[in-house]
Amino acid sequence: MNKYLYIFGYETPAQRENNAAYEWDDEDSEALFITAENAEKALEWGHAVAKRFVSALFNDRDTSWTQSHFAAWIDHDYASNFSREQLKAVPTVKYGEYPDIVGMIRSKYGETVATVTGLSI
Repeated sequence: MNKYLYIFGYETPAQRENNAAYEWDDEDSEALFITAENAEKALEWGHAVAKRFVSALFNDRDTSWTQSHFAAWIDHDYASNFSREQLKAVPTVKYGEYPDIVGMIRSKYGETVATVTGLSI
């Protein structure tokens, strides 16, 4: 098994509202390491995590990360693109496992987002 850094873009509820109101193109990104047999499998599982992450962030299973067409990729050169400190903070999962999505959202956005969205999966 190999370890791959999966990165995906998305917008928060506030960004979605402001993007629509002001014709902005603001978005955030998140990353996680995925242990998988190959990069294709890591990308596939990363998409599943991204879908669940966005559903939890919006507290709405119908909010679709896929239909929003955000970027997602495997960073094959992550050791050069990110510092060791940054990489230490990235969660690691095996193919088929979900990370602590609620914890990821809370650590990035705090309890305010948790209160507003309800953060359920």
